[in-house]
Amino acid sequence: MGLSSMVVTSILAVFSVTQLGLIPTMAEEETMVFGAIGERVILPCIDRSQHDGVTWKYKNQVVIKHQDRILKGITRMTFRSDLNKQEISKGNFSLTLLQLENSDAGKYVCEVGSRTFEVHLQVFTVTGSPSGYLLSNESLTLKVQGTSSAGITWHDNHGKMVTHSQSRELENSGYSLRIHSLQAEDSGTWKCHIRSSSALLEIPYKVLVIGFHNWALETHYAAVNSTVLLSYTLSADRQKIGELENIKGGFEWKPEEDRQYQEKFNFSVTSKGLPWSKQMNNMRFTVKTSNDLQVKLHKVQFKDAGWYRSHFKFSRGRVEKTIHLVVMAVSANPVGPHSKSANVTLLCRLSGPLPPGAQLFWEHVNGTEKETQKEDHNEVKVMTKTAGRWRCSLKVRNTVVTSTDYTVEKAAEWNIYVLIGAGVGAGIVLLLLAGLCTFTCTARQRRRRRAEKIARVRQDLIEKRTCQCQ
Repeated sequence: MGLSSMVVTSILAVFSVTQLGLIPTMAEEETMVFGAIGERVILPCIDRSQHDGVTWKYKNQVVIKHQDRILKGITRMTFRSDLNKQEISKGNFSLTLLQLENSDAGKYVCEVGSRTFEVHLQVFTVTGSPSGYLLSNESLTLKVQGTSSAGITWHDNHGKMVTHSQSRELENSGYSLRIHSLQAEDSGTWKCHIRSSSALLEIPYKVLVIGFHNWALETHYAAVNSTVLLSYTLSADRQKIGELENIKGGFEWKPEEDRQYQEKFNFSVTSKGLPWSKQMNNMRFTVKTSNDLQVKLHKVQFKDAGWYRSHFKFSRGRVEKTIHLVVMAVSANPVGPHSKSANVTLLCRLSGPLPPGAQLFWEHVNGTEKETQKEDHNEVKVMTKTAGRWRCSLKVRNTVVTSTDYTVEKAAEWNIYVLIGAGVGAGIVLLLLAGLCTFTCTARQRRRRRAEKIARVRQDLIEKRTCQCQ
């Protein structure tokens, strides 16, 4: 054998030994698994060629093993670990860990026969600051705790992925999410998605924001003598709120924007609260067991316009909602009925200014006359001789939000023939009355003269008898 042949043979021998040495290493499999603190996780280990005998180790310490029966080790997660006996016979030796702790993270080794499987467990959790419930307009910071090069994405309570914006700040590669100006509609389950090339984890986080739905200032429009329902809906059930702490509630009103609020009533919120109602003048307050406070105003008057505010006081702040009630009233000058040729001035006014782009107008029902006010003034006038029903309407964004009617009445007018007939009839009646009066007076005078003549005759007879006696 030549020198070159010996070198080639030696190199092949060394290569073969190296390959044989690498066989155990090449047989090992590595898997990445993500888990959440307090939850359950399954560490996979599958070898269909084996049907019994497995040992799980953590940092070279036995966690659990199975050889005819299950034996427990002495690690801190041993009593939170388990194997599925039915799956072992099928070659599935996966390890289940319950109630994960942060210290459970690390490398686990599954030994099955002559093969070993490595599983790297990374444990994460999501924390919120402040914790517990939040109030409207507060801010919340969500953070992911756990070391990994995985990608982080957040999804809101509607399942929509969160992107960086003025009200949603993503920091530290997405490991931190800051939510500004929370509203009642933000209540629900937010989710953190942790993803790598081989592992995926979804961690939910429940957010409870206590506040009023549609908390922004609302404006209601109503006509005089109509009925108005003002509704204040909380994002959480009153009984659930009552379980958090002792909460006070109240209802206030003010007639003008620059005036101070006047308290109408107050109440306490408890977990055992019962529904109740309260009547005050034309207002009826109803507090339900759910999350609604309703105020019903019967036969609204112009003086009832103003700002109505409901509020709840917590130890850490206050939530409130205000509804602005604008009332429409109509009048006429002069008040009818009117003659046919007389002008009537119809006035329609609001207790507040017109909103941008709104129209306040008069129109003759089933007619063509119309008068519109598009400016910021809160009233519109129309001068008319047309009798019938007139309607004042307020249109906001091409929708009539309220309207009220006024009927212009004209006095009855008689025609010339009726007047002549009435005159002739009246003349005849007057002549008859005059004749009757003349006849009556003449008869009365005749009776008086006759009575006077009889009286004189009687007097003469009396005088003659007296003379004869003497």
